[in-house]
Amino acid sequence: MAKKYYFSIVKKLLVVLFACWGFISVQSQVSKGAEKAFYRAVEAYNQKDFKLAYQELNKAENKSPNYADVYFLRAQILRDENKSHFAIDVLKKGLEIDDSKYLRGWFELAELCWGEGRYEEGVIAIESFNETKAFNKFVNDTTLRKYYVRVKEGLDFSIQQLANENEDVDSHKLDETINTEYPEYYPSLSLDNQVMIMTRRFKPVGASVDQEDFYISKWSNRNNSWRKAEPIPGINTPYNEGAATISGDGSTIVFTACEALGVGYGEREGKGSCDLFESRYNVKKGRWSVGENLGSPNSSMWESQPTLSADGNFLVFARARHIRGMGSDLFGSYRTEDGSWSKPFKLPGEINTPFEEESPFLHPDGKTLYFSSNGHPGMGNLDIFVSTLQDDDTWGTPINLGYPLNTHDDENSLIVEPSGKYALYASDNKNNTGDLDIWRVKLKEEVQPDAVGVLNGTVVDNATGEMIQATVLLLNSTTGELVASVNSATDKGFVLPLPAEGRYSFEVDKSGYLFKLVDFQMSGLEDQFVEVRLDRIEMGASIDLNTIGFETGSSELEDGYQADLVRLVNWLKSNSSASVEIIGHTDNVGSNASNISLSVDRAESVKAFLEARQIPSDRLVASGKGSTDPVESNDSVMGRAANRRVEIRIISLE
Repeated sequence: MAKKYYFSIVKKLLVVLFACWGFISVQSQVSKGAEKAFYRAVEAYNQKDFKLAYQELNKAENKSPNYADVYFLRAQILRDENKSHFAIDVLKKGLEIDDSKYLRGWFELAELCWGEGRYEEGVIAIESFNETKAFNKFVNDTTLRKYYVRVKEGLDFSIQQLANENEDVDSHKLDETINTEYPEYYPSLSLDNQVMIMTRRFKPVGASVDQEDFYISKWSNRNNSWRKAEPIPGINTPYNEGAATISGDGSTIVFTACEALGVGYGEREGKGSCDLFESRYNVKKGRWSVGENLGSPNSSMWESQPTLSADGNFLVFARARHIRGMGSDLFGSYRTEDGSWSKPFKLPGEINTPFEEESPFLHPDGKTLYFSSNGHPGMGNLDIFVSTLQDDDTWGTPINLGYPLNTHDDENSLIVEPSGKYALYASDNKNNTGDLDIWRVKLKEEVQPDAVGVLNGTVVDNATGEMIQATVLLLNSTTGELVASVNSATDKGFVLPLPAEGRYSFEVDKSGYLFKLVDFQMSGLEDQFVEVRLDRIEMGASIDLNTIGFETGSSELEDGYQADLVRLVNWLKSNSSASVEIIGHTDNVGSNASNISLSVDRAESVKAFLEARQIPSDRLVASGKGSTDPVESNDSVMGRAANRRVEIRIISLE
């Protein structure tokens, strides 16, 4: 799961250094016996016989306690064994004896201290490195300078965080219905916060190695808690599944599966070491499919840790550049019209670095991305960051979520609830058992996304009342920007993220039916439900366009995006055999004559709008009825607003 990221370039140099030690001048005041023991330790190290290497190093140290090379090699072995906390003091002792034998040693010591949370010692080490002969050559190398800047800025950031952070984190571990004695991580939530999936690692009965499977839990409104997590039927296999994301409507899971020794991908077909797959829920069978390979997003490399946009049409995932643990970037891919995925692209902007970016989570607001990285200034190892989508479609400067949520240990697999205030993440910091558990934490305001609610609904045939499949769009009524797009299913309808503030157009389209458009103003987070009734295309069928904007008391259209009219243009182009009558209506304020005149003029304005967008004039007829055909009582403000409308009626289908 989590991994340590050491200073790989220096590590490679050390291996070469130790392998060629015989060509380096012998340190003064070192006995011949110590030298021989050290050379035997180098040979044992190259054979990965660490036990023997330690034995020979101990002999060399006993014979010559001030033999610096002994401590350098011992520190290297400790790092290889993931014991960096022990390596720090050993490496420091060697440098204090003779740092001329390892000119970059002070820098490596600084990085080790940063990764272990020993920040003050790290600052001292990097200051010592700045005084060495290797410093100028090191920072003038384009590649090595990136490593120096990373560690220097990381140490500065860490010390500042510890100095400025005084408040406690509002967090708690989820109860035993979610967490067990096994590690749980990579949680994912449906848009309505009612379904959680996660990865659990355990050792099956009779097995010799651990296995990763998916578990699912549903929220109990009655008990105000999560129900006991259960294995997900259909998608789990005897091999590893891990790092999954569930779509907003809870019907699709995109997940990672890796090639297993001797069996490959089992029932699945893969391309590389780990690939992304898509599983769908079958309502009739009550099971998830085993999963189909996503295709284009996958390669011969390592792809994992996916996150889906709330509407399921945009995918972000991590891809290793070479092999796992040697650098990874975040990529994106869009779902195409035929349901497949586009060629992936590296996320543009400031997210990716030459180091590790992984564990992305795209909030339902569609523009706030959380991810883990050790390439941006942080507390050491992987920290969690947030980046916001800019107006030019690039991702902005990442912000570290800060201490104490981030520490010198690896932090990742964070997701944020739709409300934006609370996040779920995996951590073992609080129990010191080494087993990851899922925690809930309140985010600082400066790293919270825009809050979103949920729009649930169904689309039905107005004549039969039966649910039908249709395309559902949510647009910003002011700009026309697409907020989300989903398909409404015949068995469960649809779910969309609902921005908490703003004026939005909710559009529904279905071949063979008149389109439907509803305009609404959001001013809070309350979830909403709508039933959209569509009429079939037939003679005499009509729809009311209530959101066309006219200048007050005028027939001139307001400047800006006209959602109703744009949708009407698209519908007329898709249904080229239909001719329509455009009928203007008003409320009862004013004289009958003036209302008739205004309604006709407004219908003519709509007709001109359509003609300007290449709708033939012989398909359009304009008329007006004034206030003679109200749909609501004119005794209220809302009623009068409903009566001020433009009606579109089908008059020909030839």
